[in-house]
Amino acid sequence: MSEYSGIRGTRVKYLASDPTLNTSTEGQVWYNSTSGTLKSLVQIKAWSSGGILNNSRRNLGGAGTQTTALAIGGFTTTPVNNTEEYNGFNWSPGGALNTARSQLAGAGIQTAGLAIGGRTPAPATSNATEEYDGSAWTAGGNLGTARYFLAAAGIQTAGLAFGGGPPFTDATEEYNGSAWTAGGALNTSRAELAGAGTQTAGLGFGGYNPPTYFDSTEEYDGSTWTSVNSMNTGRSMLAGAGIQTAAVAMAGNLPGNTAATEEYDGTNWTTSSASLATARRLLSGAGAQSNAAVAFGGYTTANTNITEEYDSNINAFTPAVWASGGSLGTGRYMFQGCGNQTAALAFGGETPSTTSNNEEYNGSTWTEVNNLPYAVQKQGGAGTQTAALCIGGGGTPPTVNTLEYDGTNWSNGGNLGTARYDNSGAGTQTAGITFGGLQDQDGTEEYNGSTWTVGGNMANNRRNAGRAGIQTAALAWSGVSPPSPAMEEYNGSVWTTGATLNNGTRNLGSDGTQTSALSFGGAPTAGQYLNQTEQYNGTAWSFTSALGNARYLLSGGGPSFIAFGGYGGTYVLASEEFTDGSPAVITASTLTTS
Repeated sequence: MSEYSGIRGTRVKYLASDPTLNTSTEGQVWYNSTSGTLKSLVQIKAWSSGGILNNSRRNLGGAGTQTTALAIGGFTTTPVNNTEEYNGFNWSPGGALNTARSQLAGAGIQTAGLAIGGRTPAPATSNATEEYDGSAWTAGGNLGTARYFLAAAGIQTAGLAFGGGPPFTDATEEYNGSAWTAGGALNTSRAELAGAGTQTAGLGFGGYNPPTYFDSTEEYDGSTWTSVNSMNTGRSMLAGAGIQTAAVAMAGNLPGNTAATEEYDGTNWTTSSASLATARRLLSGAGAQSNAAVAFGGYTTANTNITEEYDSNINAFTPAVWASGGSLGTGRYMFQGCGNQTAALAFGGETPSTTSNNEEYNGSTWTEVNNLPYAVQKQGGAGTQTAALCIGGGGTPPTVNTLEYDGTNWSNGGNLGTARYDNSGAGTQTAGITFGGLQDQDGTEEYNGSTWTVGGNMANNRRNAGRAGIQTAALAWSGVSPPSPAMEEYNGSVWTTGATLNNGTRNLGSDGTQTSALSFGGAPTAGQYLNQTEQYNGTAWSFTSALGNARYLLSGGGPSFIAFGGYGGTYVLASEEFTDGSPAVITASTLTTS
């Protein structure tokens, strides 16, 4: 027997004000009696064009996020060793794989990726694993079972590989950063499937084992795979992204190319209202969440270089971005700077000879002003454009010198207690701090405007470390050798352990406060130039928009952040200005009524 609600529908809520607008409100309709309007909240789902790959290819591996993705290997007319890096706008060449291959799997992030298995030009099935550090691939531990058309998930030190062939397999292996060990078997042997998630919360979906195109989904808990609710459409040769509770399945083969997209919420798959603009198979993808993914490469009727970005959120975000600023008059690195986007200072460094050059930035143009009294490089810096400190530096030997800038001229300040270079500085001209460097890699000194006194020692030796804050609330991170993601916080007397970065480096640019800092560029080892940016909110570090110019030994200022100079194969003149992303205000749609 039919019920009233099934015939007439349920009653629209009658509210004096809009409810809280979040994902729980999505799809609801209500009448706002105060404004006299009928309203609804609708989730916006869309694919949009991204920058094209430099090399059209299919059967490639993918890793990273929507704004920091990796495209690994693949097939043109033969397996290739090409790597490309995506910054959310454009693809740029990365380090080449040691072994060209296609039909491989990728995992991890752009600066700590994995290339797993695949097929080499022979054609031979590969058990090889390679690890990427942001610029070069090195050999890792071999898979126990050589295979191609497999899926992967996780990170470089906790990876997961499953499925593939030939023959079609249910084998799962877990990676600890050096070796693979057997994990729990899939319930369904298959190849050409997709993966998402982590080593202890993995997801496998779709795939093929003749004659079946699978819609089945399995969840991994670190030891066992469990069959859960199936996809709406069985398919193979698809791409996946996200985590176990928020994944996305993109394109694939039905048979026949498809542009269909499905989202998984940890329980059910729903078909998205948005489809890719280009139906394809044998593509790859990346993304940390289902609401921000990227799909690239693949095969239509030929190999393609198309990139598309997927966004699915009722909360529309304005992305963070680095934008071009004015160019320095003198390209340099191993120098120091301070200030912000509208009033910055760059002084000293190597051009390639050591220089005393001093430039001021007014928000659009750099102008050469009165030079330092002597040439210096590798110094620490602090303060503002009109009240700056140049601390130590030199080369060999390091110096104890301090110079003070008043916006017009440099003059001598109090000497350091310990000569040092490759040191970091923070604070103001009358309440400054410097730490690390040679010859005192864990030492701290505090400045009162005339005299340096010894402060608390850091737990870690650091050179060319990240810096932010003031004398009584400072941050120091990375900068050790080898690079570490460790951070420490200073309270004016003692350093304590802080939040860990996602990717440690050194020779980086940095600034900010103890609760809002930015770390950008850098180099883990000589000859590497990074464009990565990490942002600290007082609790945790997260990746954000990458620099347009990969470089190291650069400088910058903030918290209205600016990056300038450095070295990226040549001496860099470019300045870049950072604008943080923010969620737009969620507004309910007003429905037309009569």
